[in-house]
Amino acid sequence: MKTTKTDEIIIGLGIVLCIGAVALLMTLENIDIVIILVLLVAGVTSLMTGFSKYLGYRESPRTDERTRKLSAFATTYSWFITFVLVNILFLLDYFGRLTITVSQTLGLIFFVMLLTMLGMNIYFKRKGDVK
Repeated sequence: MKTTKTDEIIIGLGIVLCIGAVALLMTLENIDIVIILVLLVAGVTSLMTGFSKYLGYRESPRTDERTRKLSAFATTYSWFITFVLVNILFLLDYFGRLTITVSQTLGLIFFVMLLTMLGMNIYFKRKGDVK
């Protein structure tokens, strides 16, 4: 499914906001963390909004039943893989094998969830159907 010009602008804005938040975090020492968090949340929200139509989550005249079905299965697999990751992180923390901050943990979970959702969506669309 193709994105519209508006979706491309929203995706571009999301990328710029996310990169801007990371750049501010890395370069400025005396900046309020709330500003960075607002930029990051706005960027992620823009990215997800722009990608949602592309991936088939929103209704549009070009979205058919197959696309919605594949997207639903991709999301389900993404949640399952993320759930497994959370359990692995819990066990690693419990046995003292891994010590990471809450921010690092949430970032890892978000990154894995996003990548697995996109990856599964691409996989199912190439495969053609879900059984």
